[in-house]
Amino acid sequence: VFEGYYTDIGCFKGWAAGVYTYGPAHFYTSGIFSDYPPGYMYVLWVLGFVRHVFSIDSGSALFTLIIKLPSIFAEVVTAVIVYRMASKQIGKMFGLLCGAFLLFNPAVFFNSSIWGQIDAFFILFAVLMLYYLKKENLYLGALFFALTLLIKPQALMLAPVAGLCYLYAPFRKGRLKHGIMGILGGAAIAAAVFAAGVLPFTGNQPLEWIISKYAGTISSYPFASLNAFNLFALTGGNWQYHDQSLWLLTYEIWGLVFIGLICVTVIILQWRSRDNGRTFELGAFLVASVFMLAHSMHERYMLPACVFLLFAYVFTRDRITLLFASAFSITTLFNQMVTLFGDSTAAAPLPTFVISAINVALFVGFVVHIFRRLWSDRVLIKPPALNG
Repeated sequence: VFEGYYTDIGCFKGWAAGVYTYGPAHFYTSGIFSDYPPGYMYVLWVLGFVRHVFSIDSGSALFTLIIKLPSIFAEVVTAVIVYRMASKQIGKMFGLLCGAFLLFNPAVFFNSSIWGQIDAFFILFAVLMLYYLKKENLYLGALFFALTLLIKPQALMLAPVAGLCYLYAPFRKGRLKHGIMGILGGAAIAAAVFAAGVLPFTGNQPLEWIISKYAGTISSYPFASLNAFNLFALTGGNWQYHDQSLWLLTYEIWGLVFIGLICVTVIILQWRSRDNGRTFELGAFLVASVFMLAHSMHERYMLPACVFLLFAYVFTRDRITLLFASAFSITTLFNQMVTLFGDSTAAAPLPTFVISAINVALFVGFVVHIFRRLWSDRVLIKPPALNG
């Protein structure tokens, strides 16, 4: 019914046709513009094959639907995961309610079904990574981190939380051997999975091509904010080049300073909590903080935090956490709507200012809440015994 964001849909359609036509080994040297790493190209390769077999017109509504299906499917799978985890905590009705919160969350399905982006696909693997790190399964945690990184460079936003789970693992009482083996085994698994995903697309390129691909993608948006309704958008930085000044420093320098402070804060909070079970809360805090305070953010980058907060609520039943999951879902929905349905590339000034102000105010409250939750090393409601 709705084509979606024409640039993104056009890229996905072109990449699906291109990776099928040229093959993985020649895709990145074929002259086709592509700023995505190889992970999702495997999915588009399959979609390109389907299009070829059934002779589907690339401009048809059917092919648009096919392009959107992987993200829609990923949303359903993530909702099933929420349902199963929540059902184990309390019961099936609680599981159904939590699953419905995700499945019918308009911020989530707007992203896939209307916009046509793949954030839900990325979030699915990020959720699995945080879940297995929460369970102290350092091997599967590494596997899913590598897969998440193969799909989108935004996985680097979660690197501090994931990395600290490994760094702190040997320091847990009676877990020295488990921690060391987890670090060595996790590094080997992550390297092997990442290499297995990259090598088929290498072709005759030098081996370091993938580093250039990630670096080029990260540096390809030299703006303070790309319609991300955050602190920089609130101060007039939406679609302003990040080398422009804001209070003595440039937006880019401010962004790097904030990123450094965020990483230090995560290190302290993760050590203070001494509990891998807080990975979803820490992941949500990290994503929300980077979205609100860093430069070169897109309007969609807050979406993972909304999903992580739901998972955090499942394991803690802290209603304030659910409140922030709901509030950030609402602002993220409007952020996407204003951007997609706007008359120009840059979002209109009035909604940008209003929603950015609301987002920043919510973020301040969220930071206070996270410090109260993690600094005290206290779970508000412990899971009941499975036998009732």
